[in-house]
Amino acid sequence: MKKIAIAAFVCLPFLGQAQATDIGLWSGVGVEKKITKSLSVSVNTQFRFTDNVSILRAYLGEAGVSYKLNKRWEVSGYYRFIGRRKKNDDKTGYEYRPYHRFYADIAYDRKIWKLKFDYRLRYQNQFMDDDSGLENDKSYVRNKFEVSYPNKSRFTPYVSTDFFYQLGGVGFDQMRNKGGIEFAINKRNKIDVSGFTDYRLQGSQENRFLIGVSYKLKL
Repeated sequence: MKKIAIAAFVCLPFLGQAQATDIGLWSGVGVEKKITKSLSVSVNTQFRFTDNVSILRAYLGEAGVSYKLNKRWEVSGYYRFIGRRKKNDDKTGYEYRPYHRFYADIAYDRKIWKLKFDYRLRYQNQFMDDDSGLENDKSYVRNKFEVSYPNKSRFTPYVSTDFFYQLGGVGFDQMRNKGGIEFAINKRNKIDVSGFTDYRLQGSQENRFLIGVSYKLKL
């Protein structure tokens, strides 16, 4: 019965996969190093594929600092470099154009019964880097809600929803629904496998199902 409950818990975001005409893959590696009991630094990299995992849509690298205020609250700040596949200027082909993103998080977690509830508030600001210099692209406030099921096994299932609010634009324009499982190889090494969809609240939908695979090392 417990296995059935865990499977149902994780599979909610996968319901739209049957209608998806495109499968994407986000694969990444991250390293976290504790400086003190409360302070840690992280470096992450990721590759994002689309068109049934045949085209590299974007690649990114980021670095940041996190500080744990107390048992439940944490603040963090990151810089992210993104290379995103776009049409070139004469529209004859594609190139990877650079973007710079800065974001700051406030996170809160609490365990109730056997479930762990996480909330993350994020502000992000992105700039496009072209021949004329840096140009402000988009700014967002994001609210992410996550429920996970920590247990005695190495597998921790979770589901989450992330709401995107565009500042100075159309308001709420995207919702990301995700379900996944985190596998603890040992205390320092973890693998995360997930499936998710981005639902556009404004404009036309992208009929795409995304698979996430990431590895994290804690030093």
